[in-house]
Amino acid sequence: MAHQIAFNSNGTAQYASTEREWHGLGQLMTRGALVEEWQQASGMLYEVQRGFVRFATAHGQAAEDMGKIDDKVVLFRSDTKQHLGVVSDSYKVVQPKEVLEFFRDWADQGGLTIESAGVLFGGKRYFATAKLGEGVDLGGKHKDKVVPYALLSTSADGSLATECRWTTVRTVCNNTLTMARNSAACHRTTHRSKFQPNEARKSVEAANAEFGAFMEMARDLAMIKVNAEKAQDLTLRLFKAGKKDDDAIRASAGYNRVLGLFGGDGKGSLLDTAFETGWGWLNAVTENFDQHVRSQSEENRIASALWGQGDDMKQKALELVTALL
Repeated sequence: MAHQIAFNSNGTAQYASTEREWHGLGQLMTRGALVEEWQQASGMLYEVQRGFVRFATAHGQAAEDMGKIDDKVVLFRSDTKQHLGVVSDSYKVVQPKEVLEFFRDWADQGGLTIESAGVLFGGKRYFATAKLGEGVDLGGKHKDKVVPYALLSTSADGSLATECRWTTVRTVCNNTLTMARNSAACHRTTHRSKFQPNEARKSVEAANAEFGAFMEMARDLAMIKVNAEKAQDLTLRLFKAGKKDDDAIRASAGYNRVLGLFGGDGKGSLLDTAFETGWGWLNAVTENFDQHVRSQSEENRIASALWGQGDDMKQKALELVTALL
């Protein structure tokens, strides 16, 4: 399957959300559904188990005669037995169902609503998001609302630490942007240490003030005029890497797609808060890396937008455009 998001044995995607996502995958959930219902719908009830790492030293060797690596273990899924990664024997696993369990107390108290949860790369990564509030309108003639979310993600192959961070979603187009990754809005635990949910929750709660600052920045960007020439300059600097030729960048699909989205092709690009503004250019970049950039699969595009090159490029765009303030 082209999108390659993990699938259950019955053929259902291991992904669930309260709204049909732009990639069109997964189960639709009712807001306020129980944590147990989310765990079932997203396929996150399996456990990550540990096994010995053995190797053969001769052809046809029996398992009991094979060599063993004492300081390594293989992590695998309890349901499919699919191997996920070879890691240190001290690797601290956060189980898939624990990711959703993290949000239970808040959800029970009505402090948030779980919005999505899913499994990627066959179970090597898994995550959940929850809406922290109803969001804030930037103002202007039309609604241009930004909603704060908490994203909790982890891995069973060593590719990601366990991380809880604030993200924002622009509702008109579902563009996502991580608030500053090195601030109080992000709590990170490596797999050498045991994940402490209460400490992560405190970080999220303490980041409320940062969301207020983010919205002030967004309003300021909506007031900064960016004409076509300035947009071209910002986009050129965004894609600039090393000694890459400027003409080659201008001829690239990514450069021209960002400018097209900025110029009117992007969702919400013609709102008065976005048309020819710094906010509009930033959202052209985020829409490009969230929804349009070429990728081997939807799974890879989602992973890149949340944790990889797409996330890095969105952060670089944020730095470039806020320098105009």
